[in-house]
Amino acid sequence: MEKLFQEKRNKLHGNSRLPLRLAVLGATGSVGRAVLSVKRAFPEMLDIVALVGGKNVKSMLKLVKEFSPKRVGMVFEDAAEKLERVLGIRVYAGEREALVRIWQDFNDVDSIVVCVVGVAGFLPTYEALRVGKRVFLSTKEALVVGGEFIMRERKSPDQLIPLDSEHWAIFSCVEPEKDVARIYLPATGGALRDFSHEDRRKASALEVLNHPVWKMGKRITVDSSTLMNKGFEVIEAHHLFGMEPERIKVVIHREAWVHGIVEFVDGSFKAFISYPDMRLIVQEALLYPYCLRNPELPHLEFDDICLCFSKPDFEEYPCLSYAYYAVEAGGNIPVILNAADEVAVSLFLLKKICFNDIYKIIRKALFHFPRERLSSPEDIYFWDDETRRFLREVLE
Repeated sequence: MEKLFQEKRNKLHGNSRLPLRLAVLGATGSVGRAVLSVKRAFPEMLDIVALVGGKNVKSMLKLVKEFSPKRVGMVFEDAAEKLERVLGIRVYAGEREALVRIWQDFNDVDSIVVCVVGVAGFLPTYEALRVGKRVFLSTKEALVVGGEFIMRERKSPDQLIPLDSEHWAIFSCVEPEKDVARIYLPATGGALRDFSHEDRRKASALEVLNHPVWKMGKRITVDSSTLMNKGFEVIEAHHLFGMEPERIKVVIHREAWVHGIVEFVDGSFKAFISYPDMRLIVQEALLYPYCLRNPELPHLEFDDICLCFSKPDFEEYPCLSYAYYAVEAGGNIPVILNAADEVAVSLFLLKKICFNDIYKIIRKALFHFPRERLSSPEDIYFWDDETRRFLREVLE
């Protein structure tokens, strides 16, 4: 039996080089830290060639000292200057330098981990696929704003590997020999899932950021309570798996044991079930098809599992409706959706608007602009800027 499994692994893994030579873009975030935890657990499987952070100089300094990458970058230039003074080495600064040039100008990286926040994740993903690198992608916004361009550059399914729990689950469950009827993306409902409609309207940022299951960045945690995060995942799944939006279903699953479900045309289902810990998801994706026991990860006792699912209330979660509208419309509309959400969430976290104002601001931007096709990746940045400019004028 073990020989059979080994032959299957060799066939699946093909000619992939081990260790994987990684550039980790977004190393100080939650997914970036999960990637580095896999390196600690299985040092011979991963080689950290380049590390890129945002503006957290203290955290980045610790990672550089621990992993000794060949090159270091920071997206924010003032943070890069501070880190450069401390380290006494060149630190790549700015989005293009830190997210693209740091790996593009060298031949020692074969895989790019993209886990930076927002639209900044598009360019490194697009450029890496264009030159034949493998991309492990956790930045939803990259596919939301530029999915048509990214998928055009993907040469094979295993060149673009999803690095979030839902899409990795779907990726794992799909069977080439069976036709898929629908896929299901489970959502916990976020921190406000037990709040009344009136209490949700008055919810504070502190309450919204208290997610019952996951520890994530601030924006994605707020998006979990509006279900915009799940809406972005619908758009992402549409591009990754080539499925019509009506065949991509969102279900509320409070327990968070199930990360993704595939329904086949014969009526059978296949689900990915595990303890809700991003380190396991990241380990599975990075080391696939190798299945290795990591003693640092919590283990799920199957007889403790209770599985409940329900349909989301689209009236209570209008952002989910906006996402379905955006993926159907295509063109510049998903770009506008993402930019408006980022502006609205930022204002909420700064205590300038209340929670219910988030979806109102998004709606105002989304239905202000006419739908237009994107003729080139540069159009993404044009519509992103236009949306932010429009909202600044309106909000002033």
